[in-house]
Amino acid sequence: MPDTEQRLPPHPELQAYQQRNRRQLAIYGAGLVLLVVLGFGLVRLAYARGEINKVDKASASAATAVPSAPPASTLNLKWRSDDRPAGGTAYEDGIVVTYDQHSVNGREALTGALRWHYSRSDQTLCGVVQQDHTTIAVYNRHGNCDEATGFVTGTGEPKWYRTLTDNGTDAISSAPNVVLLVTDHAVHVIDNAGGLDRWVFSPDIGCTVDRALGGSRGVLISFHCGNKSWLALHDLIGDTVKWKVAVNTRQVPITADAFIAAIDPLTGIITEYNEAKGTAGSQLPAVPSTDLAQSVAALPRSQTTSTLTGTTAAAAAPSGELVHLGSNLFLLDATKKVLWTVSTSSPGRQVSDTLIGATDQSGIVLIKLTDGTIARTVAVPGAAGTEPIPLGRGFLLAGTSTAVVQ
Repeated sequence: MPDTEQRLPPHPELQAYQQRNRRQLAIYGAGLVLLVVLGFGLVRLAYARGEINKVDKASASAATAVPSAPPASTLNLKWRSDDRPAGGTAYEDGIVVTYDQHSVNGREALTGALRWHYSRSDQTLCGVVQQDHTTIAVYNRHGNCDEATGFVTGTGEPKWYRTLTDNGTDAISSAPNVVLLVTDHAVHVIDNAGGLDRWVFSPDIGCTVDRALGGSRGVLISFHCGNKSWLALHDLIGDTVKWKVAVNTRQVPITADAFIAAIDPLTGIITEYNEAKGTAGSQLPAVPSTDLAQSVAALPRSQTTSTLTGTTAAAAAPSGELVHLGSNLFLLDATKKVLWTVSTSSPGRQVSDTLIGATDQSGIVLIKLTDGTIARTVAVPGAAGTEPIPLGRGFLLAGTSTAVVQ
């Protein structure tokens, strides 16, 4: 059947409307095209000038851990780098973490070969710490150390990114599961696994934070407000200030594990404080030092305790804690006694249940935990002033540069 339907011509008013809007529609379409082109150009400009183009990174498969072994009687240099070692424990999971001005580097433990890196050409590093299989780097952004990134230590894969709320972070240290950051006006603890805030301690307006020391009993904080000095004890993990007390002199936190105590940098007397209330208790005899004030001043603003572990250590010195001042390494225990003192050029680390490792001008000194006598010295040129961290049958020598001896 033929199609008899007829198409009617457009209504005259519709035709007039289409004619009137044809030009506007063309302009609108051209505007959309222009916006797309402009947006594309801005993205390219942001890439060329922004942060994303200034990151150079590479991750790697997990490294092979170096088996633990008793310290060898002779040690030879395996490798050395001008990079600084990370704070905390620079070696873990077969990787030695180092850093320079812009880059965090994961190096093969026994060869020093670069396995992973993360570099920011537009920012400089304020500090790097490694703890519990996580590496945390804090970058200087626009003159403020507030850009923090967490990495899987074994592979260098980024875990988290964040911007800190603090201004002027200048000291970073690590404790189990957390990172301790100190600024002039705050102490900030973040979780190292996810970068989340644990707590922030800020004294009153006009007060300045001097130092913070983390240990199993909490974080001992010294600060001053004008001529008045204070000590405060904050819980390590929970957001709780245990106490805050005024002190006669600007004391420096020195132990937060064996017991809670601070040292007077003028007299060398260590005063113990009640963990529950902060009341002053017993005083230890003055610590021997040829230049006490300078030695105390050289202590880091953010620091964690060097705690002894293991069954033998627990029997010989319950909750023992190593303290290094100037040229003296001494051992405190929970009975508030200095058990022994040894002359060394570096802080000490426990290397076995029975031995403490430190350095002096002759090399690595292995000290008996029980009485502080020298078990033996391993000659290592250039080891003086570095901190020996156990690595396989040898050591990672952590100082202003990084070296491994095996």
